[in-house]
Amino acid sequence: MKVSFFCRSLFTGDSTLCLLVCVVGRLQAGSYTQSLSPQRRRRAFTLLELLVVIGLIAALSLVLLGGLGGGSKSAALQSAQATLANLISAARTKAQAGGGGARLLINVDPASTNEPSRFLRFIVIQTQLAGLWQPEPMVEIYLPENIYVVPGNFSSIPVGLFSPSSGRPWTKADGSLLRSTALRANQILSLTINNPVAEQWVSINFASAGTTAQPGDLILATGHRRSPGSYTEGESPVELENPETVRGLTLSTYGLPAMINDRASF
Repeated sequence: MKVSFFCRSLFTGDSTLCLLVCVVGRLQAGSYTQSLSPQRRRRAFTLLELLVVIGLIAALSLVLLGGLGGGSKSAALQSAQATLANLISAARTKAQAGGGGARLLINVDPASTNEPSRFLRFIVIQTQLAGLWQPEPMVEIYLPENIYVVPGNFSSIPVGLFSPSSGRPWTKADGSLLRSTALRANQILSLTINNPVAEQWVSINFASAGTTAQPGDLILATGHRRSPGSYTEGESPVELENPETVRGLTLSTYGLPAMINDRASF
């Protein structure tokens, strides 16, 4: 496909950009295949495809700007914020269009040895058909390098995830913990997604009306992978760096995301 070739030729070595462009290519391929059907011969892009393409192009442009400016984490954080908001909108729209529901899944498995880079960075959208979740994700994407989703108020948070070196507490303006409150402990699932080994995922579900029973914050933070040997089994392989530089969004019960650009606004 032309898009895949474009991805390989221009963005060799940058997995984030390749994934963004190749997802667009997969959506375009799907539209072309569907247009071969007599009933859909004159059909253009669906609303869902346009949402995903527009959002991914916006995210791609932010990553490119970050690369031109030295690859700052600030630009990567903005890119991740745009990508996350678009994925939320895509899952909501797909739930409404398909009538069976959809869900956003975020990898929260610190012990994944097969795919360690997935922890708090790998996000997929699954759809529901006839009451069954389809095993093949509709969309799958990594957040930009060194950008992670802050977990929810889970009963168990791996030791070492929140950096003590910043000297600032990981709390909100009201004194509560700085956590992604849209991510609930009772929505943690053990699933095998493009991996022979079951991993832990946290889900945000969207009903066929586009609504969700999981309103709250989704917070993004900069961080880095900890050096091998610097942590023991069961501890976090990732360290989040600075609570002052977080971004993200808040999700309403209607399934609509609203951007939040600083810690004080959460």
